[in-house]
Amino acid sequence: MNYVSINEAKADAGLRLVVNAGVPGPWSESAKALFRHHQVRFLAVPQIPAAANEDLVEWTGHRNAPIALYSAEAPITRALELVQLAERLGSGPSLLPQTRSARIQVTGWIHEIAGEVGFGWCARHLIFDTWARQMDSEVRAANPMFAAYGYDENRQESMLESAQLFLRDLAGALKTSTTGYLIGDQLTAADLYWAYFSNLLAPLPDAVNPMQASSRSAYEIPGQLLVGYDPVLLAHRDFIFQAHLQQPLDF
Repeated sequence: MNYVSINEAKADAGLRLVVNAGVPGPWSESAKALFRHHQVRFLAVPQIPAAANEDLVEWTGHRNAPIALYSAEAPITRALELVQLAERLGSGPSLLPQTRSARIQVTGWIHEIAGEVGFGWCARHLIFDTWARQMDSEVRAANPMFAAYGYDENRQESMLESAQLFLRDLAGALKTSTTGYLIGDQLTAADLYWAYFSNLLAPLPDAVNPMQASSRSAYEIPGQLLVGYDPVLLAHRDFIFQAHLQQPLDF
């Protein structure tokens, strides 16, 4: 990924997209894919995972990625906001269905995948819980990521159950599809988001997802705890990548 500095990004009047550098964070990878699909030029600005990113906070008010900054508009960070911005700025086929009922389904699935306490949140908590059990209390207290992401050891069971229910429901929806897509007969933002977030269930192979070994080990944790999930979940991911998404990932 070709990154520019914050100062370079500030001088540009177009779209600036802050994304995770060095890891395939699913929130960031989904955001990049949205704008690529709609052929929207953007400058990529690096966010360093687990770092304070003081300059980024000073500029945007946010530490995490993704963050989209367009022209003089306020920074946006949430998945559905990013989808709407890509639709507004870009061209090509929409990733949101025209019919209201289908659009509600797509936006609902995106929230369940990438929103607060969605699958991504649950999977991240499962990773943190595994790490926490391998650390003594002092080491864990010194790691700012646990506090930054709201880790709570008492929520492990609820997070695991929520992730299991999500996977069951998503698999059920995919099995009712006759087109290969989650909703309707063409690619939607829900398909795109699941394709990237599925890396928290079973990371794509190195040829597609050339992540560091330490990151791959972390991303494999949720799948080890969520054993027994339906293969249709990854079959859908593979279809979407082969038909629509850039390979290999570039981060």
